[in-house]
Amino acid sequence: MEYHNLSYQKQKAETYRYLDSLYQNFADAAERRFELGETNYLEMIHAKSKQKLLETAYKKSLLDVIVAHEQLRKLVQVDSLTIANTPLEKLELKTISMDSNLGLLYYEETKHYYKAINQQEKQNLLPDLSVEYFQGSNSHVNTIQGYQFGVKIPLFFSGNASKIKASNIALEITESEKQDYKIKLYAEYNLLLAKLQQYNEAIIYYETQGKSLSEEIIKTAERSLKEGEIDFFQYIQSIETATEIELTYLETINAYNQTIIAINYLIL
Repeated sequence: MEYHNLSYQKQKAETYRYLDSLYQNFADAAERRFELGETNYLEMIHAKSKQKLLETAYKKSLLDVIVAHEQLRKLVQVDSLTIANTPLEKLELKTISMDSNLGLLYYEETKHYYKAINQQEKQNLLPDLSVEYFQGSNSHVNTIQGYQFGVKIPLFFSGNASKIKASNIALEITESEKQDYKIKLYAEYNLLLAKLQQYNEAIIYYETQGKSLSEEIIKTAERSLKEGEIDFFQYIQSIETATEIELTYLETINAYNQTIIAINYLIL
């Protein structure tokens, strides 16, 4: 989980780095245009303020990378750690059986425990039969041989009966808790699957339309600004739209992967 969070933070930082560079060029161009009298002071200040906002967001994203890196390093317990800056990709959903869920297995083991106690207490109620073989001699008979049978009857029936009753109650409670856990488990599983489907649809949209749309918006905005078809404010709005598409994608694929992890290792 920490590894994928680090990958997400690094991709996010890379996106902000690109946007920061883009806005830096935009702010520099706005200042030159102002000096040449091609734009007013308000537009120039607005361009610089936008660039500072992106610069701040970029610096914060770098800090987030450092935090995620340290969390992962502590998890794997190494002094240094190098992670390649690879594209963020969707994780694979494992084929899992709810019957093998650790929570359900815990309740099954608890049931076995109380059943063993119950069986042991029932055994304690039964008479304890014993057989002894003996051989001896006396002055009249050279050798005496025989068998001695014994029966031990438990004296405290009420105590054993109480323990049997207690183990039966414990079994019933455990079974009830197991069924309640199972209902909540399947509800959580289905909820996570529904969220996963939503995230997947958003990712498919980005891969089939959103990415190319974002790139086209930036390219068109830059060309239109140079050719005088749009002003700085329209340019900013276009870049912000493209930015939102890119960052939303990163957030979505990160949420998708976190949901995959939650499903693959689901336990309440």
